[in-house]
Amino acid sequence: MCQIKIYNSITEVKKENWDLLTENNVYMCYEWLKTFEETTNFLLLPYYITINDQEKIIGASVCYFEQRSASRNIDRVLLGRLNKHGWMKKLSFLPSINCNRQRGHGTHFIFPPGIKQDQIILLRNKMLDEIESIAKNNKASICFLNVINNEIQLMKSLIERGYYKTIDLPSNFIDVKWSSFEGYKKYLLQKYPYMNKSIRHQLNRNKKAAVVIQQLQNIDNHQERMLELLKMNHFKYNSTTFPLKPNYFQQVKENFGDNAIIYTAIKDGIIIGVGVELRKGKEAFFSSIGVDHEFSQNDLTFFNLGYYEPIKNASSSKIKRIYFGRGLYKTKIKRGCISEDMFIFYKPHNKFINPAIKLWFIFHERWMMHKLSYIKKL
Repeated sequence: MCQIKIYNSITEVKKENWDLLTENNVYMCYEWLKTFEETTNFLLLPYYITINDQEKIIGASVCYFEQRSASRNIDRVLLGRLNKHGWMKKLSFLPSINCNRQRGHGTHFIFPPGIKQDQIILLRNKMLDEIESIAKNNKASICFLNVINNEIQLMKSLIERGYYKTIDLPSNFIDVKWSSFEGYKKYLLQKYPYMNKSIRHQLNRNKKAAVVIQQLQNIDNHQERMLELLKMNHFKYNSTTFPLKPNYFQQVKENFGDNAIIYTAIKDGIIIGVGVELRKGKEAFFSSIGVDHEFSQNDLTFFNLGYYEPIKNASSSKIKRIYFGRGLYKTKIKRGCISEDMFIFYKPHNKFINPAIKLWFIFHERWMMHKLSYIKKL
């Protein structure tokens, strides 16, 4: 007989049992969930939900109880800049049980390979019931962020359960269809012929500036500088709390081992850039980048570190897909990326505000369609 279990730390679950369900899912794998617990600056209470058949896990999911602590919380996602103005500051979609991967890309529910579709639907519904029970006990709403296109059955179930739907920011990925960097350039030539000249210029400019990009094996004496670079990037684009503790690089390497690749860009003996790539199975996620633009100036380290080096490295490995996160859509698409639509589903705890929530989600969806329409034209 199947049994549902709930844990508040991934360390309470056997790693080998959990990872049987996460073959290519970087941000649902045991290594990342443990890293996130150990390095996040946010006060999020995790719930790890498993369905067990004796000792074997046959279905699992993760959700987080959030109040007002996360950097990309749902108020900022759904209210945008309005969240900073006047009486709008008092509006909130929180507290909420958030069902989403903390950063990254992947499915919200995980199952072992070979499981039948009808059983997946049954198990997923059981976990959805449990999530809604957790939300009720916490007097919280429920939000599914980053729902991807291939989660069709999940979207159908959420709509049937009364969730409101809107558009989230798309994710970017590139499928590795070549065995060398030259092969990548030939692939890009077919889609964007003018990009070959641009790539050649960016590679040569970086080389002439004597920038050396390499994989860092020993991080012991460099963690403070690398974290400083990530902070530079974060505060350049965000006004929120920096999400990582000082032990981030240490825990990434400890938990992921060789599946965490840390790239550094060195100029005049100084680390001027850092990038982090996390791998699981045949997929990789370029999760973080930071460049000291004062030292870098016009040497184009950002493009070499953030795109070309991971692509070069993947070309000679078993990696078949690299995720490059959100934003910078024009830059990424013209380097071979594909933009993938993502969605948000929300169910309020207070049913009396349903009419207002429904109107807001209609407005938000139309606004996001307008805001992101340029991506389809790239």
